[in-house]
Amino acid sequence: MTARKIVLVWCLLAVVVLLAGCSLVGPPSADEPRESTQPGAEVDTDPDPNDPEPDPAALFEAAFVHGDDLIDVSGVRTTEISDGDETATEVVSVAERPYVEYRSEILESTRTDRDGDVYVSNATSSWWYDPSANAARYYQSDEPFESDDVRAARAEQAERQLALYDLEYRGTETVADRETHVLAVEAKDEAVEDGISILVGDTEFVYALETVDPTEEVVVLEQRLWIDAEYDYPLKEELRFEGEDGERHTMVERFDEVTFNDDLPDDEFDYEPPENATISEIE
Repeated sequence: MTARKIVLVWCLLAVVVLLAGCSLVGPPSADEPRESTQPGAEVDTDPDPNDPEPDPAALFEAAFVHGDDLIDVSGVRTTEISDGDETATEVVSVAERPYVEYRSEILESTRTDRDGDVYVSNATSSWWYDPSANAARYYQSDEPFESDDVRAARAEQAERQLALYDLEYRGTETVADRETHVLAVEAKDEAVEDGISILVGDTEFVYALETVDPTEEVVVLEQRLWIDAEYDYPLKEELRFEGEDGERHTMVERFDEVTFNDDLPDDEFDYEPPENATISEIE
């Protein structure tokens, strides 16, 4: 497969994320292996018998609604999509104050035209800036989004999704120098084909909307989540999926560096485009 085809698959996934939100997809194939340990990961193979395992349902819900003591998150996140021969990679700096303030900047990408792209969202507006075209687009909300309202909506979504999946706790591993709980997710019914979720990242891959028609069905064969043990925040997600053409891919999104509760300034989530940028509004 060519690198360009890998990038198109990346765009397809991005569009499905935008259209489906935080919904998972299934089902896993019966002949797919269930065990997967990442190279270099520290795995707790001898857990303390006095330390009870966390509830898988609670871990799943934590991917949507995080710990109450979580104030902000910042770090560097890498996304990789591979078909076994070619790999597309994107490295992004991110900052977030759940659940309505978010900022990202692409540091490096297989798609070099995306290098430096910026996405900033807050309670009243969202901005996308493409430095290669010196163009900025923005969306202005009629009414401010309230963090509590978004949190409640995510909790409801988690409850709906929970009924669709079987969950299995797979112990602990280290991600970005932090302890995480590993959760395997498997669809209960073959009818579960709503979309695909990138819970570790977000929905900033917006430019794919203009170039890719998201009509191809993407079926996830295997999915796994790594949830931070202290703040209930997803630090990694792995998806093994198959397109309509039968080609299989692996997508891994993970934090390489992460810091919690670093007292991020308010202006981190404001955006002013360059004075000479072309600006357009998304209606």
